Amino acid sequence: MKKDGLIQFIKFAIVGVANTLVDWLVYYGLILYIIPDGRSTAKAISFLVAVTNSFVLNSIWTFRKQFLEGIEDKSLRGYRIMNYFVRFFIVSIVGFAINFFAFQTAFSFISGSEFSGLSDIGGLIFASAAALVWNFFINKFWTYKTSGEEKMSKEDREKKVVSFKYNLFAAGLLIVMFFLSYFSMKGDSGIVDEIAHIPAGYSYVKYQDYRLNPEHPPLAKYIAGVPLAFTSLNGLKDDSSWADAGQWNSGWYFLYRAGNNADHILFWSRIPMILLALLLGILLYKWATEELGHKVGLFVLFLYTFTPEFLAHSHYVTTDVAAALGFTLAVYLFNKYLKQKTLKYLIFAGVAFGIAQLLKFSAFLLFGIFPLMILAKSYLETRGEKKRFWPVFGSYFKNFIYISLISIAVVWIVYIPMVWNTSPEIEKMVIEKNLTMDPKFELLRNFLTALGGNPITRGIGHYLLGVALVFARVAGGNYTFILGHFSDKAISWFFPVAIILKTPAAIIFLTIFSLIYVFVRKLKNESEKWFLWLLAIPVAVYWAITVRGSLNIGTRHLMPTLPFLYLFIGFVLKDVIESKKLAANLAVVAIVLSLAIPVVAAYPKYISYFNEFTYGYPKYKMLVDSSLDWGQDLKRLAAYVDENEIKDIKIDYFGGGLVKYYIPQATEWRSGYGPTSGWLAISATFYQMSKYQSKQEGKWSYDWLEDYQPYTIIGDSILLFNISEADLADNPPESPYPITKYDTMPINQRINL
Repeated sequence: MKKDGLIQFIKFAIVGVANTLVDWLVYYGLILYIIPDGRSTAKAISFLVAVTNSFVLNSIWTFRKQFLEGIEDKSLRGYRIMNYFVRFFIVSIVGFAINFFAFQTAFSFISGSEFSGLSDIGGLIFASAAALVWNFFINKFWTYKTSGEEKMSKEDREKKVVSFKYNLFAAGLLIVMFFLSYFSMKGDSGIVDEIAHIPAGYSYVKYQDYRLNPEHPPLAKYIAGVPLAFTSLNGLKDDSSWADAGQWNSGWYFLYRAGNNADHILFWSRIPMILLALLLGILLYKWATEELGHKVGLFVLFLYTFTPEFLAHSHYVTTDVAAALGFTLAVYLFNKYLKQKTLKYLIFAGVAFGIAQLLKFSAFLLFGIFPLMILAKSYLETRGEKKRFWPVFGSYFKNFIYISLISIAVVWIVYIPMVWNTSPEIEKMVIEKNLTMDPKFELLRNFLTALGGNPITRGIGHYLLGVALVFARVAGGNYTFILGHFSDKAISWFFPVAIILKTPAAIIFLTIFSLIYVFVRKLKNESEKWFLWLLAIPVAVYWAITVRGSLNIGTRHLMPTLPFLYLFIGFVLKDVIESKKLAANLAVVAIVLSLAIPVVAAYPKYISYFNEFTYGYPKYKMLVDSSLDWGQDLKRLAAYVDENEIKDIKIDYFGGGLVKYYIPQATEWRSGYGPTSGWLAISATFYQMSKYQSKQEGKWSYDWLEDYQPYTIIGDSILLFNISEADLADNPPESPYPITKYDTMPINQRINL
């Protein structure tokens, strides 16, 4: 390094030491005197204070020359200072991540060496050095670098400054979303699907083995597993469930029985999911801004940020938000190709299509959606023109084939390392276990087994297995409940009614208004018509397939269509949002408040959010499963049990937590055990579904509890009863079935049975 650079580096290191002291002082001051129970909040505040302090000191001392040169132009001074700070903050966030992962890597390496006693201090030194080098060089060569705004025309300069201001507001909305998701996540226990997804993602990263959870593509799970690979965890291979490819038993073992810290695993695997949700927000804002302008882009991002469905599922290790990201990205870049018609965007569209399929198999619908878009685009281009329809359509369709082939290549390439260490014997077992030995699957089983013979073809074979499993599951269905109606297959009106119950009233009114407005208003030009076709085709196809399907287990399955809905609303309200009239501004403010206030008030119970139309009606009587009760409230039940010193409680829990892990004194319960007294906690899903399943099994359901009011409801999803023996004796429940030997058994024998 040159002398000046070395002096800067020393100054930067000195500021770093001083900044660490500021961080510690603020943190300990907050937890000792202001928020003793809010360590996470205190750490977030101390980090923000430390970053601000570091920016000021480095600007006026370490990088003084670059900073002062950048703010010489008074007309750009405010813009430049904010721009520098945003860049500095981004560098600090990345530096924090580097610090964490460098520590975990060094700690694991040193722990396994002869110097294991130095693992803590060695990890700290290595992590601090890595973050220091990163922060210094990126700040020196990027943060304080100007973009030549002085040479721009006054008009272009003003546009850039305005754009930056809107981008800052957008960043603020995404920060709000991050913190709402982050703090909701910390209170949530594991949900059902995480038991399968988390160990699967960890195994893809750690072992390059895809025996677990083949019915979902790997990318979202792999991303969730990356932070876990940098931590010291007892692995999956010590349990027999690994050899059996038992994804659920592997999950229970990995999280709760292998000696790992379950909350630690849940925390670090969920953080990347929040980042995927933020990426979707950035993409949606970018698309809306490009098509409709900055004000509308900000409004569309606001609708997304304050959607309870996204806030609920953004911090779970599932494929739902990832599906929305992949779906939106694929359509966005496919539209770019249709408009630009360049090789670059053809490749981008193919890669995005592949990524969408790697995030969720429902992206397979794009193989039908894209040709429909080509039909609409070709029709609009040739209507009233001398161009003939079929040559235009044929040209587009030929390139759609290329895009599809690129997407399959991307999928194949990504799958190869995921399945590299999955032996042919295990691959064959996974195929036979998931496709069963039904004769109608024999040809497919043989074909996939042949592909599984080597690691190169095994990747595409595993992808085809996943697609087959999705089609099989959609055909098979699930137990479904809505508004007192039950089914073990599907309810045809489930999704239209469920979405009305779960969508904020403001969004429902905006959607109805937008649809009416489009039907009565004459569109200005072909560009507007194409934009509406672009939004309508994915939504129409997705809804048509989903509503006709049998997976009526949650409105989360419709999330991929919501970004298109918000773009549609933004398109319709563009004139209102950009208007300078007082009435229009007041209308926008009213919309913002009517959406933001109920959603903020619902914190942190976003998975159990129901809109204003349902106020006063018990939530557990409307919907269950992932629309209300996915297991997220077990830790809250444990806290209630501790606070109220409940020594004996029976629990029938639906979710991804382990009852004994959080509440050791609990007795695990089932509806078939019959009536009981004392404290009884029941997940809403089991409470309702027992009424349907009991008729098939000839056992007790929870119908007898209809005569009792819940003592309280934990987080909207767990019904807690406290029934005295006297109440039970005064009002003995009658079995809905003929008295059997089972009903007359002592309770302990019934539990064992």
